[in-house]
Amino acid sequence: MDTADVRTRLERFEGRIPYMYRCTGGEVTVGIGHAVHSAVDAQKLTWQSAVSQVAADFAKIAAEPKGLVASHYGPLTTCRMGNDAIDQLCAGDVAGFTTQLERTLPKWSTYPEPAQAALFDMAYNLGIGGLKKFPRMLAAVDAGDWVTAASECHRNGIGDARNQETAALFRKCAG
Repeated sequence: MDTADVRTRLERFEGRIPYMYRCTGGEVTVGIGHAVHSAVDAQKLTWQSAVSQVAADFAKIAAEPKGLVASHYGPLTTCRMGNDAIDQLCAGDVAGFTTQLERTLPKWSTYPEPAQAALFDMAYNLGIGGLKKFPRMLAAVDAGDWVTAASECHRNGIGDARNQETAALFRKCAG
């Protein structure tokens, strides 16, 4: 799988946000779609701000409504992450999700690169557990039925452009 291509796609759809915000799913998030599960986890990240402020900023964002545009949350916090830190965080996320996909999908290494990219995007967006909620699509992928995989990969609550691009990646495997 071309990790540079995957990272470019992630940034296009997730954005590059240097402060904590709540994603549409409600999780506190930073960078290129990196979920932050607790104030302790937030304090482990590389911030340009004082570490003492991180927990307070996390609490402020966690208390805000979910699903607002990311820019709503920016003025509520002082913690910011630099581009190098965001890039490192994304690289770690890509490596971690790739490892999870290799463990979860026994045939992972046999899938064509576009299928791997499509599955990666879905797993990154939904989590591995969310990806498993697409059993017909996963069965089609294992069978090499890329047309069916493309028709079964639609995610609710995700922009049409992202869904269409994921389906196009599967169709690309069909030739």
